[in-house]
Order: sequence, then C-alpha cells, then structure tokens
Amino acid sequence: MNNKTALITGASSGIGKEIALRLAKQDIKVCINYLYSEKEAEEIKQLIEKNGGKAVICKADITQEKDVREMFNFLLSEFNTLDILVNNAGIYIPDFIESHEYNNWKKVIDVNLNGKFLCTKYAIPLLKKSPNPQIINIASRSGIRPDEESGAYCCAASAIIMFTQISALELAKYNIKVNTISPGLTRTHLTEKTCTKKEFDTYAKKNPSGRIGTTADIAKVVSFLISNDAEFINGENINVSGGILLK
Repeated sequence: MNNKTALITGASSGIGKEIALRLAKQDIKVCINYLYSEKEAEEIKQLIEKNGGKAVICKADITQEKDVREMFNFLLSEFNTLDILVNNAGIYIPDFIESHEYNNWKKVIDVNLNGKFLCTKYAIPLLKKSPNPQIINIASRSGIRPDEESGAYCCAASAIIMFTQISALELAKYNIKVNTISPGLTRTHLTEKTCTKKEFDTYAKKNPSGRIGTTADIAKVVSFLISNDAEFINGENINVSGGILLK
C-alpha cells in the first residue's frame, strides 16, 4: 500500500472517519473531505499524523460541480494521482411520501447519489494514472429492501448500486474497479440522532448476528476490496449487515 492515495468523502465522522483512519494505518495517504465539520476533520488529520500517517483535508460540497472540480485540482496538486476513491458522503432525512418536502427529497438524492456521480466523473483522470485504481461506493441495505418513511434514502441507495454496475462496465477499459458496500444499521453519530435505544435493541434482536453494525465492520470491507485478495471482484454490491436481509 506504500505511496497509495485515497479520497474519502464525508470523512469527518462516522463510517468515513473510520475508513480514513484504517487506510492511513495501511500507509495510504488520505484526503479527508468534509463540508461543515472542519474541527473534526482537522482532529482526524492530526491523529493520523500523530500515528505516522499522511493526511490532508479538503472542504467541498459534493453536490456542487465547481466544488468537486476544485477538490480534484487540489488532489492533483497534493498527490498528483489517486488510487482509491471512497464515495461515502450521505445524509438521511426521514419522512413519508405524502408529507415529504420536495427540497428535502432532492437534497437526499443530490448528496447520496448525484454527489457520487460528480466525484466519480472528476476522479477518472487521476485514477487512470494509477496501476490499480478503485472506486468504492457506500450505499445501504435499504437499496435492497425498502423502509417506510425513508423513500428518498431507499431510492438513492438502490440507484447507487446500479450506478456502481454501470461505472464498472464503462471504466473497465481503464482497469478501474468499482464496487458497492451496503451497510445495515450502523451505530454512528447520525443514527444515534435518528434512532432510539429501543429501536437499536429491536434491530439487534432481529439481526441473525445479534448486534448493530459498527463503523469498523465497514472499514474492514473497504480494506479487503482494495487488497490483492479482491482483485477479481468488480461491479458487486456487498451487504455488510449481519444477515438482516435474510429476515
């Protein structure tokens, strides 16, 4: 992994933070993308550097093409290449269809889906310079099985899985592999705001694995996908949900 570089969007907290920390431990230089949480992004950068890693931070709204273009210009100046893009940034705004405000619906689709399109598009020129380029899109098990009060989120997650497959087909000529990771309910600052303890406990009891997912569960699969052990995996959606889809 020496001299490899990675961009993780939405990396100032939750799953993105865990992925950034794990990749840095593998001697991968990481770019921590954030939009609002500059303090948290800087803290992650300092932690990585304290442990001997290399990290930079970049503020960018991934739903804005100008911001995304500038972010990849920044990466070009910092790293000159890119080996791994982890499209992680996402939001969740729950509501029923009949009461969902259109602006909130659009916001979820913009961040969760359209942001991945923009980052993928502008990453391609840099990824083409890499001997083993990878794109990993973070979706959700809700892209496979719908949840009430989560229409925009479910639709975006489902579309991400298809976007991964299309990307894998189109980018194969550049040796760029593209895969999806679909977490089940994972304990993060975001889910702790939207889920009660009772909801966490109910989910854990229902899950065949008997627990809630952790950010480390997701980061471990990212590490696997970028390893040589996964060199023949392309265009796949890997559910990291403890078997919840079996019920």
